[in-house]
Amino acid sequence: MRFILLITLITVHLISQDLKMVTDQKIETPILIGIGTRLDIERSPYDQWFLEEYETYEADNDLVNATNDLVGGIEVETFIGTWCQDSQREVPRFFKIFDQLSWDPGAMRLIMLDRDKKSGQNIEDGKDIHHVPTFIFLKNGTEIGRIVESPIESLEEDMFNILIGSPSTPHYSDWEKNR
Repeated sequence: MRFILLITLITVHLISQDLKMVTDQKIETPILIGIGTRLDIERSPYDQWFLEEYETYEADNDLVNATNDLVGGIEVETFIGTWCQDSQREVPRFFKIFDQLSWDPGAMRLIMLDRDKKSGQNIEDGKDIHHVPTFIFLKNGTEIGRIVESPIESLEEDMFNILIGSPSTPHYSDWEKNR
């Protein structure tokens, strides 16, 4: 029995190191930093903006249906700021589209960033993350396209274009960090 308790405590400790809640100094509210899950942003205090956007967004069903056959083998790294209004708008909408597709839930990785675009785990290093949300689409570990901050057309149209190999140039593609 003690062995099971010890293993449980170690597991909880390791999992808790992946995601931290800290106070954002600018808005003095709790934000998440690290590797998270959808459940983390469906709970208070984030549930209000998540559920509102998720429930009210109406995806283009024709585009979603056309995209459905293209999602096999595609993974998405989603970089989000729980403090960011663009993330609060786009990420729940993305999940709504994701839910309508035959996409494996394990195909999305959710990385929470602070205002400096840091996760505390260096996952963002070398990925040119300068605005959030950033959705990076990967096939066999190679980036095939991304949506940065907001879509060019719509989430479902930009997603479709990425998956057919004709991605739009994302917002801020010419961003230089030291402007």
